[in-house]
Amino acid sequence: MKDILIFYIKANDLKNIMADGKYSVADNLYGSIILAVAFNSEFGKPKDISKIIRMLILSEISLKNPNLELNKILRKGKRFEREAFEYHFLQSEDTKDAFRFRITDFSLTKLIDEKGDSLSFENLYKEALNLGIFKIIHKEDYEKYKKIFKFYYLNYRLKNKLRPGWDKKHWNVKSDRIEHISEHVIGTIALAIAMDSEFDFNVDIDKIIEMLAIHEVGKILIGDITPFDGITKEQKKDIEHQAVEDVLECLTNKNYLTDLIFEFDEHQTDESLFSYYCDKIEADIQAKVYQDMGMQNPLDEQQNNVVFKSDRVKQMVENGAQTAFDIWYLWDKPIYEDNIIFSTLLDCVNDTDLTKFSSIVQKDKQIKLTK
Repeated sequence: MKDILIFYIKANDLKNIMADGKYSVADNLYGSIILAVAFNSEFGKPKDISKIIRMLILSEISLKNPNLELNKILRKGKRFEREAFEYHFLQSEDTKDAFRFRITDFSLTKLIDEKGDSLSFENLYKEALNLGIFKIIHKEDYEKYKKIFKFYYLNYRLKNKLRPGWDKKHWNVKSDRIEHISEHVIGTIALAIAMDSEFDFNVDIDKIIEMLAIHEVGKILIGDITPFDGITKEQKKDIEHQAVEDVLECLTNKNYLTDLIFEFDEHQTDESLFSYYCDKIEADIQAKVYQDMGMQNPLDEQQNNVVFKSDRVKQMVENGAQTAFDIWYLWDKPIYEDNIIFSTLLDCVNDTDLTKFSSIVQKDKQIKLTK
């Protein structure tokens, strides 16, 4: 479990290493991944989306941690090192596609940041064409690129949407910059890669990576609803499913992608259950990261926290919970009761100071934002 946490924390660091003054490396990785999904929908390329996603994430982890030897900490580490190397030196069509998605993400982000408030979607798209971000070769490419741009344009919002669990209404994490929904997605994928590497789950990891890449698209329209926001699970599912359909409507491959997200929500297949566990425990680990960094408020300073309206949470405190992570641990522990591996991972998180695996945390445990 220690090796999984080492790898995960290196990926988590990407949430706090800034690619520019506004977005983290993880934010921009998310944009690149969304482009991969959209290009596959409209052009049927890249065919191996999961490999593209792995290469994008692995390459950034290896670049930011040049002394990290993946072959010594993960069972599939040699394969991961080869994929990162392949990307760094653009040795295949896959890597050229991945590199194009990275460059396109930077260009589109810059365009939307600078002109998104003053131009309509139609005019933004025309500007993207004028700038050569999309190159029309065939007549039918115009509509295909327009669909890609619309999907990206919608998902761009997740680079600016905060995870509400950390906001002033919930845990009020003490940081000038808290996690974005886009960054959470990168964390879930990294965790899935590590878990699949170390254990024989007998699941289709390629499908899982693709599922996790898009599992938050409904949040684009409705935001991230927590269990403490006064909305039932059934209501949340109905609202989010409609939002998913609305977001994916622009893509040719919308039916396949919608089914993938609905499968994720049902937790009935091996792949959807594995993805669900990764989604939930990634949030647990992030809560522990904030705890170990000294960014979680004491429980006696939670007067405005809606979480403490829950009788179950009040009982946890009465029974001896002492920290914010204690609440997270006790709340989510039952989720993994049927899976000893994820349950053990949560216990390991509980028992480990995660900051010792990070390369960007100072001794006083405050985030150091670096380029």
